[in-house]
Amino acid sequence: MIEQITDYFNNGLLSETFHAERNILIWQYVSEEISFLKTQKKDTQSLYQFIQYSAQTNFILSLGKLFDSHNNKYPSRSILSFLRLIGNSSFDTAEIVETTSTKRLLQKFNCPQDLIDAVDNLDIELFPKLLSQYYLEKYNCKILQEDILTLKSMRDKTVAHNEAIENLNIDFKTTQRLINFTMEIVSIFGMAYYSKSYMLTKSAENSTFFIKANIAELKKQTI
Repeated sequence: MIEQITDYFNNGLLSETFHAERNILIWQYVSEEISFLKTQKKDTQSLYQFIQYSAQTNFILSLGKLFDSHNNKYPSRSILSFLRLIGNSSFDTAEIVETTSTKRLLQKFNCPQDLIDAVDNLDIELFPKLLSQYYLEKYNCKILQEDILTLKSMRDKTVAHNEAIENLNIDFKTTQRLINFTMEIVSIFGMAYYSKSYMLTKSAENSTFFIKANIAELKKQTI
């Protein structure tokens, strides 16, 4: 069970959250420079249009994988599957390796006191169960469910298929709520059981600096 949880965490949540965050940043960086890019040659405009469109497609696909529905017949490394997995009573041999920083993160994310107290509980089954329970409740809240529905509509109707749907889009606030929800789970679980602070946003920023650097070079050439 622990091997499966590790696989879901590393190859599901951690990997897809990074890819989603990276492509959201690429999309955002190009958006911030639209006015300038419109003054450039047609081939340069076409290049950045392609980059931005590809980034949008990629972050929708990555977020879509994260928020896939749980399916016993065809299991996926989604958030829902992961939360149900760690809530299983058979996850009873993994001990929390970092207590102080984990409690600090739980407080930062306004988690309930019983979840914070569970970090120090001698019953090592209690924390993953309460963590699962709390984030499953958040997962099912109305706002997040509406965000997930918007995301899946974008993925199913415009990325996976080519339906004639007008005015279908996903705004930045929606993607940010979805990515923030995922980041909380990754941060807490990673700190508790691996004693690691996963700086995914910082890593994503570092890996997307090439966009800013290239646009900066374009600006130098137009002075």
